[in-house]
Amino acid sequence: MQERLHLLHHPGTNPQPFDSMIVDIIDQKLVFKESHFYPRGGGQPGDFGLVSCGTIAKKIGEVTAGDVIHHPVEIADDFEIGQSIQCSFDIGRRNDLATMHSAQHLVSAFADELWGAATVGNQIGRNETRIDLKFDDKTVFRIDSIENAVNDAITANLQITTAEWTAHELMEDDRVRNRSFIAKILSRLPEDVDKLRVVKIDGIDICPCAGTHVNETGQIPKISISRIKQKGAGKLRLYYELKMSN
Repeated sequence: MQERLHLLHHPGTNPQPFDSMIVDIIDQKLVFKESHFYPRGGGQPGDFGLVSCGTIAKKIGEVTAGDVIHHPVEIADDFEIGQSIQCSFDIGRRNDLATMHSAQHLVSAFADELWGAATVGNQIGRNETRIDLKFDDKTVFRIDSIENAVNDAITANLQITTAEWTAHELMEDDRVRNRSFIAKILSRLPEDVDKLRVVKIDGIDICPCAGTHVNETGQIPKISISRIKQKGAGKLRLYYELKMSN
């Protein structure tokens, strides 16, 4: 599989343009020798962008991944295998989704800290994000409690960093939350994967994640829980938005 260079070579927000080469064209999707685009996964939508070669410039639709990273364009026949290309990002989309994703880590962390609620699903959006939580007793949930906890962490402007950990390190560290769910993820990894990217929010959360994030919690606007849905025994689906200003 192609190395997912977004994990290593540029920040979660404001990524810079990069050069690459077309190595394959599959059903109106371009495959690059190297790609810094984020492909849809882990509840986060993929990047949009622009690819150009000489006088040809095409918008890239949502980037996805299988065995390789796919960059869909409207007319792929305008390109040829072996061409050198220049790529740029839809910066607004990338920054919005990175900000929302970091906020999701905060909401999930405090749901666990306050009530022992495990995050069992999520879908990141630019305007609204949903998180599915599983409680032993969901009647303990209070909107103001989680909003206050998350917004206090935002005000504290805590550092958000990444590292590479082995599966053993993840499962042995008491600071890692929701370890039964993480164990399921680890059991599905290919045998040749020996390290995982971990996103750390200083003093709050440690979580394996391949998504994009901001560098500090202070870059996240305050959150507001916009709606709640009942999802069966012990489960709630939360939706949150980001306020326009802190």
